Amino acid sequence: MKKSEIAKFYDDYTERQIQIGANERLINLYKRLIHLGLKKDSNVLELGCGVGIFTKLLAKKISNGKIEAIDLSEKSIAIAERILKNKKNISFKVADIVKYQPKNKEFDFITLMDVIEHIPLEQHDELFENLAKISTIKTRIAINIPNPQYINYTRVNNPESLQVIDEEVELFQLIRHLEKHHLELIYFEKYGIWEEEDYHFMIIRKKKKFELKHLATKRKISEKIVKKVSLSIDKFRYK
Repeated sequence: MKKSEIAKFYDDYTERQIQIGANERLINLYKRLIHLGLKKDSNVLELGCGVGIFTKLLAKKISNGKIEAIDLSEKSIAIAERILKNKKNISFKVADIVKYQPKNKEFDFITLMDVIEHIPLEQHDELFENLAKISTIKTRIAINIPNPQYINYTRVNNPESLQVIDEEVELFQLIRHLEKHHLELIYFEKYGIWEEEDYHFMIIRKKKKFELKHLATKRKISEKIVKKVSLSIDKFRYK
């Protein structure tokens, strides 16, 4: 399928995105990033931003940092720019996220929230090759996808609800791409939003050389006290 055909589908999909708005899934993902350390001065590259619903959530936290938001759909970007026209720290761009070269050079987070399942599987290797190039050692790549088994179930039982491309992204194949491009999976969770175990959430980073760093030396005095009390309780409880 041509990129122009895919872009046309998402041009036509904009009204549905606006109607859905910031649903439970997007709010859940925003809270996850907060828990992972999203701060007011964080720099975020949002790949596959759509009409800017998740971008708007990110902007609630990020006041001093920068958000660079990308989508293949020209109409989606036009709507996102209109919705967030007063946010000077957000830039939007119509581009193919598989090949995109960002204007900013360093990001705390790169997000692909329910995006990679809409990219043909044969392009995933190129996507992760590019992610490896534009990441730094501090970058966390946050990916959310539907459980591939859930997509397969939907393909059989409710195919009309699927988008123009809705791939089953299997973890094994994804890991192969990560290994090839010197990335690593550091967090994975199978969880449910509307159905039991209907989504997968993961954090990826560049592989780095292992260094021996004692956790005890990194703890603050208050953390050391809490740790000591906790160990004492555990010893009493499990002796």
